[in-house]
Amino acid sequence: MIRVSVAGATGKLGSMVCSLVQAQDGMRLVGAIVSSGGGHVGKEIAPGVIAVGPEGLKSVLGETDVFVDVTNAAVAPGNLAIAAQMGVNCVVGTTGISDEALKDFSEMVRHHNLSVVISPNFSVGVNVFGKACEVLAKSLDGYEVEIIEVHHDKKKDAPSGTAMKAADIISKVTNVDKYVYGRQGAVGARGKEIGIHAIRAGDVVGEHTVIFAGNRERIELTHRAHSREAFAEGCITAIRWVHVRKDGRVHTMAEVLGI
Repeated sequence: MIRVSVAGATGKLGSMVCSLVQAQDGMRLVGAIVSSGGGHVGKEIAPGVIAVGPEGLKSVLGETDVFVDVTNAAVAPGNLAIAAQMGVNCVVGTTGISDEALKDFSEMVRHHNLSVVISPNFSVGVNVFGKACEVLAKSLDGYEVEIIEVHHDKKKDAPSGTAMKAADIISKVTNVDKYVYGRQGAVGARGKEIGIHAIRAGDVVGEHTVIFAGNRERIELTHRAHSREAFAEGCITAIRWVHVRKDGRVHTMAEVLGI
């Protein structure tokens, strides 16, 4: 039985992960961590699972095999540091965490010989999308790249973690390491850069388009998420995959999926 705790348990993705964990054979939700000010502390999140605030994290982790963090960039580093110190494997879907915080966490993972999956997007399709970006970037030498992402009007961070992951994949292949976030005014001719643009509107779950443009043609690669269930189902896959490991490493969703 894999005992799972979820931080951000009442968020859009967190609540869905909690429900799916409860529906799995061989998996059980043992903890739900929520913000102190959201009005959910002390309420039953699932049968027999009462939500606790941040102060209850350590007690919950004492009964946990895999800790899932889908909170926010301000809260997640502290949560993950506690999980690492307590020797609990993690699945992290929180986006916007600073490079410095991720570096510190990776060192904790190595020191405590844990296994962790960090991904801005757990869906199978979007991870295949990332692999396709790599293949196209290798094949389209000299083509200019622009990335456009669209999300609902409540999303807090921009650009999305998935857009940044796509940019990083392409940058690694092309050695273009300048990112431009939107353009305004007399910016002049486009330079050697990757343009990244964020749109926020309505209830869009998530859409990412990467444009590879040459002088006489272009390829547009698009992934559209129809439901957050795609993210939650991928998170369940990551939980099962990481549960059996203790290798002192931070893994990607691409590794989980074998792509």
